[in-house]
Amino acid sequence: MEFDTSFARRDSVRVARAVLLDGVVLPGVRAIARPRLIAGEVLDALDEPVVFVANHQSHLDTPVVLSVLPARVRHRTVVGAGADYFFDRPSKAFASALVLGAIPIERQRVSRRSAELAEQLVEEGWNLLLFPEGGRTPDGLPQEPKAGAAQVALRTGRPVVPLFIDGTWEILGKGQRRLRPGSTTIVVGEPLTAREGERPGAFTARIADALALAGREAATDFWEARRTKGTFVPEGRSWIELWQRSAHRHRDERERLWPRNFGSRTVDGDSPEL
Repeated sequence: MEFDTSFARRDSVRVARAVLLDGVVLPGVRAIARPRLIAGEVLDALDEPVVFVANHQSHLDTPVVLSVLPARVRHRTVVGAGADYFFDRPSKAFASALVLGAIPIERQRVSRRSAELAEQLVEEGWNLLLFPEGGRTPDGLPQEPKAGAAQVALRTGRPVVPLFIDGTWEILGKGQRRLRPGSTTIVVGEPLTAREGERPGAFTARIADALALAGREAATDFWEARRTKGTFVPEGRSWIELWQRSAHRHRDERERLWPRNFGSRTVDGDSPEL
């Protein structure tokens, strides 16, 4: 279904979305998911616009990410959402665009229209949030990312900011019908800029490495995550397997392993800012 989302970027609608997000949606998300932000200083120093790239555990991922973004960044961010799910009916498409600033992204087939819209909005100064795994994880583990986010960043010349989300799968994983309130962690990676002549596949591999590093930091701490120099992925072992091993080993030890005030902060509400 074709759906024009341009109405959602009009000034009047942006004001309404800011009030709805900051006054209703995000306070509820913060109460349910208790997001903890690590390396939030990266967000404060962003050279916008940027392409945010996150792993995908739950339908809660988008509002959780929006809840930790500074207001000036949040209200200039559009979200790439699966066209076959969020834009399959006019009412759902309208709500997705209105509340989340979502734009349709084709997951089942290659769509130049989706890519061109994403690139156009970034070039117009909008930040873009993408989930390059193409769908929610079925088991809580990260999946290999596709190259779409890297292609948008390459074509627009804008940096990619990796975001690793941990904890939303336990609260509302795929197939789960009931919310289980808990805590979540969002680790912000250092912005990545495409190298001269870099191909989408190579850039995607670097993004995957950055997400893996952030995932290990979510499961351990800053220093443990960086003990290995160079690439994060050991030869012969996928980053998914490594994250699984470290995440499950340390999941119950996080409060002990993480220094209380080192590189993290609890996110409080802030006022709408356009």
